[in-house]
Amino acid sequence: MYNHILIGFDDSEDSMKALERAAQFYTLNPNCKITVAHVIQQQIYNMAYNYNYPVVPSIDGGIYPSQIPLSENELPPEAQETILDSQILDHAKSFLRRQGVPAEFESLGGKPINDDLCDFASEQDVDLIIVGNSGKGALQKLLEGSVSEKVMKKAEMDVLIVK
Repeated sequence: MYNHILIGFDDSEDSMKALERAAQFYTLNPNCKITVAHVIQQQIYNMAYNYNYPVVPSIDGGIYPSQIPLSENELPPEAQETILDSQILDHAKSFLRRQGVPAEFESLGGKPINDDLCDFASEQDVDLIIVGNSGKGALQKLLEGSVSEKVMKKAEMDVLIVK
């Protein structure tokens, strides 16, 4: 039986199915640890710390936050996406709470198509990763590959792809 299950979650229908499957595993083994991870884009992750401040270009070509707070509707698009990312994990928390499943929640910087989810799983001694089947269209999947396929190939532990 699995002792630590990681769910890759992006608030899609397929990732909700992955949460459902994790809840089923939990009912079979209430001693297992459940972690839900959402991978956010690196540039959004970098802005998350300063999301309530506007970003101003610097002379060296970089950016820095100014000290003038903005209301949420005046935030740059990247900061608004950061807020959306936190809401995505709130959906997972709400679902698992209703199922009576305790879990930990992580926002990971990076890109899900890269190795970030698998690296996190290895660092946390996860023995099962559950991900939803890709919701991408055939052309996009052909050009980019699917996240579930990349996780399956890279992971050093068992991977369950839920359809």
